[in-house]
Amino acid sequence: MELIVLALVGLTVLLVSAIFSRRTGIAAPLLLLVLGIIASFIPWIPDIELSNELVLLGILPPILFASGRNVPVIEIRRNLKPIAWLSIVMVIVPAVIVGVIVHALFQEISLPLAIALGAAVSPIDAVAATSIGRRLGLPDRIMTLLEGESLFNDAAALVTMRMAVSALAVGFSFVEASLGFLWAVVGGLAIGYVVGRIINWARGRLDDPILVTVATLASPWASYIPAEQVHASGVIAVVVSAVLMTHLAPRSLNAEERAMVKSTWATVSYVLEHAVFLLMGMQITLLVSDARSSGGMGRVWLMAIVVLVVLIVMRAVGVAVVVWMSNHRETRARTLGRYLKDGLSEEGERRARARFGENWESESSRWLNRTRADLDYALTEKISPKGGIVLAWAGMRGVVTLAAIQTLPYVAGGQLVDHRGTVILVAFLVAVTSLLLFGGTLPFVIRSTGLAAPGVDERRHEEKMLVRSMLETVNRELGPLAEQTIDGEPVPPHVITKLERRMAVLNNRTNTEALRLERDTRDIYWALFTRYLDALRLALEGERSVGAYSHHALRAAEEMLDRFEVNSRSRG
Repeated sequence: MELIVLALVGLTVLLVSAIFSRRTGIAAPLLLLVLGIIASFIPWIPDIELSNELVLLGILPPILFASGRNVPVIEIRRNLKPIAWLSIVMVIVPAVIVGVIVHALFQEISLPLAIALGAAVSPIDAVAATSIGRRLGLPDRIMTLLEGESLFNDAAALVTMRMAVSALAVGFSFVEASLGFLWAVVGGLAIGYVVGRIINWARGRLDDPILVTVATLASPWASYIPAEQVHASGVIAVVVSAVLMTHLAPRSLNAEERAMVKSTWATVSYVLEHAVFLLMGMQITLLVSDARSSGGMGRVWLMAIVVLVVLIVMRAVGVAVVVWMSNHRETRARTLGRYLKDGLSEEGERRARARFGENWESESSRWLNRTRADLDYALTEKISPKGGIVLAWAGMRGVVTLAAIQTLPYVAGGQLVDHRGTVILVAFLVAVTSLLLFGGTLPFVIRSTGLAAPGVDERRHEEKMLVRSMLETVNRELGPLAEQTIDGEPVPPHVITKLERRMAVLNNRTNTEALRLERDTRDIYWALFTRYLDALRLALEGERSVGAYSHHALRAAEEMLDRFEVNSRSRG
């Protein structure tokens, strides 16, 4: 009963904080963190211990899966190098540097324990940053980098943490650590891909929105648990399965199933992402008590400040490299753009013929269009120094930091791990301080830089251009409605008239009046309707593969087709 009451109170706090956040502009995660800290000092509220098993096994997989569903494949591909740099290199290197500096300044902390601390505090948690960024309209590429980095950096941090914990017990081996890291990445990729394919195949045959949603809800753990059992990265497995299943969903699920899955995951991710900040704040009294029992708070605060300063410096260096990557890519894009301005060269055509055979013209044309879209993205979505400032300032730590550090064992190598409580509190203080300091001032930094995403009118214009392009592709592939046949027979004129009026909705016309069909012509209408709807979806997939339009426009077009299908079928 007590647990149910606490859950009810917690959900109420989430709702109230969301309303307050919308009215004041304060990010809900930061507000919940402060409320949790205040609640931890109220005597009648029970102590909450956010165990690492609860976070790493219960909360982290669904949060990662929900985040992976929202990151488009094409954006990850275009930003693969900076995401890999931020989520792998800029997790491992700061972990080692923090470990060396902490061990040098606080010699009672062993080097493996100090590196474990560094691994725990290195990955950023972009929930608060993206919450603020969406509200204030950060440019799409900065949002993509933040979301992509936070998807994969947990894997690098947890694997590094695992190596440090192993070194506490049996010593460190560079070869074993390298092989372990390689297997964690490769194994996670393979298991995530296989599980994603299997569940997507199963979802496509369930033919029931509720069962499809249940299967999707089970997906995070179906990827995470097998990967962890074989010492691969469960985090990578979950992210890969989420991205893959989302990419395949338009071809395996119908509109009603996709709508239910989307709404369910939006609810689950919102509750979990915000609840962890409330629970995180409520742990402070327990952590302070544990740290005091093993030493004074003065050295704890000093260690936390040292770690935070090192992380700030390393974050600035890492983001500076990303800005350099963007400028270097812009230069290469301009050069390649001039080279491809007039199409493929004779040598390029020869290679295309050899590679694609009879379809070389269509395939090379698709490659050219995609390459030009990538070049345009590199030129128009580059990371400016102002963007780098925002990206660096958004480097807040979160709940994964606390969960990772709590995986530290009490005993290693037959001996108690000294200063375990101190290191855990230091990690907590670093996470909370970074959230309050950088999260609280991030809106001011964003406004000061003047960065902004495209406006509403610009978004709508892009969506209209995308739909127009899709309709032109369909008309080019299928021909006019009046010339369509079903089973070799001409389509009755009144059936064509009804579909034309339905299709007018997509082309931004207002005549949506429906005609009643006789029972004997309904099958003909739905056959024709399905033909055109499938062609529109194929046209959308073609536009997505090229990438000339933003993921916002592509997602809006997909949702529009889903609504179009559901509404048309409900009206009959």
